[in-house]
Amino acid sequence: LLHAMKETFDIIIIDGGQALDGPALKVIEMAEQLILITELSLTCLHNANRLLRSLEALGVIDRDRIQLVVNRYQKRNDITIEEAEEALKKEIFWKIPNDYKVTQSAINRGLPLHEVSSRADVTRAIEGLAKTLVTDETKLKPKENKSKWKFFRN
Repeated sequence: LLHAMKETFDIIIIDGGQALDGPALKVIEMAEQLILITELSLTCLHNANRLLRSLEALGVIDRDRIQLVVNRYQKRNDITIEEAEEALKKEIFWKIPNDYKVTQSAINRGLPLHEVSSRADVTRAIEGLAKTLVTDETKLKPKENKSKWKFFRN
């Protein structure tokens, strides 16, 4: 299925969920880029670090193809971005700010964030991340372009 999708779509985004089983590892191997989403909490950073070490030990994906994104980011947090980068031995690629009110409204109304609040920081951050991930190469016609595989993981 993924090979067929690769022939049809410029970008494929897969939410890998929590499992790190055979199918998930195969998708990670096939990915050109992996986006690891975490939060600035001790538990989340511990899990992200464990996942990074596991992927490195398995040799499934090069560490330079992994981008770290902090979700629910707050400037005044017990753990700073610098502390997270030091703990994970990897630079934070992107931050998505915490905005419970806007995101909960979008979820409850079943609408995209940009329809609920297009000017909210959380909306702009997600749109900015998407624009950053879409390169000039992905704007080519599908037959001229090799698919960009993006893998999101909580």
